[in-house]
Amino acid sequence: MSDVAAVQLRGVSKRFDDVTAVDAVVLDIRDGEFFSLLGPSGCGKTTTLRMIAGLEFPTSGSISVFGEQMHLRPPNKRPVNTVFQSYALFPHMTVHDNVAFGLQMRRLGRDEVRRRVGDALELVQLTGREQRRPNQLSGGQQQRVALARALVNEPKVLLLDEPLGALDLKLRQAMQLELKDLQSRVGITFVYVTHDQEEALTMSDRIGVMDAGRLLQVGTPEDIYERPTSPMVADFIGDTNLLTATVKGDGQIALDDAQIVHAETREPAGSRIVLTLRPERLHLAATDDDVDPGHNALDATVTRRVYLGNAVTYDVRSGEVTLRVRQRNAPGRGQFAVGEAVQVHWASGSAVVVAR
Repeated sequence: MSDVAAVQLRGVSKRFDDVTAVDAVVLDIRDGEFFSLLGPSGCGKTTTLRMIAGLEFPTSGSISVFGEQMHLRPPNKRPVNTVFQSYALFPHMTVHDNVAFGLQMRRLGRDEVRRRVGDALELVQLTGREQRRPNQLSGGQQQRVALARALVNEPKVLLLDEPLGALDLKLRQAMQLELKDLQSRVGITFVYVTHDQEEALTMSDRIGVMDAGRLLQVGTPEDIYERPTSPMVADFIGDTNLLTATVKGDGQIALDDAQIVHAETREPAGSRIVLTLRPERLHLAATDDDVDPGHNALDATVTRRVYLGNAVTYDVRSGEVTLRVRQRNAPGRGQFAVGEAVQVHWASGSAVVVAR
């Protein structure tokens, strides 16, 4: 592992006419890590990836790979390779020839090409399928061919632009684990673009969340999920309840309908704050059940119930406050009907302040 950042962006912006697609991004991606750029469509993550690849040039700012400036360096002169969602395989070529194409363009010897193609196909578990054509492969196998073609050139950084987007759910989930395992084995830096929160949480060592061209937060999956630093990050990563409140002091806050609850905050009395409260951190109980004295408790009414198999999601209303609650579906756990009176409760430390 190198102490030098694998990819470094300093004040990188990209404008298309009067539209700012990427806005002054500062980012260090470490050698050997699986880093994901996550955000909604149009947030600038793919444009950022394309600038690292050399397919777009920054309007301002600088990009370096392992300390080397990439300014105006064309894609084929950068120590990176890109895997696209479309795979971009040559349909008339065999698997072997698709993977060998880049090596042959560099005029490597036949034995060297055969050895490296064999090694790459073994890495992605496609040994024995060298003579098949893309239309004879499943979607997952075509994705592996695209990965092998990128890895065979031994890039220092592999860029992946939503490469699993065309796969069905079960195959996508299986490929997430395969990709993470592959990255661990080859040991090179992966920079992965996705709008899928589960993908990013499953595979990444660290995640950078983008919105409207800006990089809002960088951290481990646990940091991003448990300790978001803005309402947008909290709301985009998984499901959450966003509550506005006024700090009263001594650990008490008043929700917008004046109900008093406890929350951990260092903001001074009188401050207006926004809290995130994850649905799985909330619990429902019958109104006559005892509630842990260390928990907040609100009287509420169930307004919606959604059965999800392994869990049940409830929407409940307490005064002017609406909360979503997710409870694991387990034998012996009480079920609640729409219109039923309940108590919703949670530990005071479960609510995280994300904005003033």
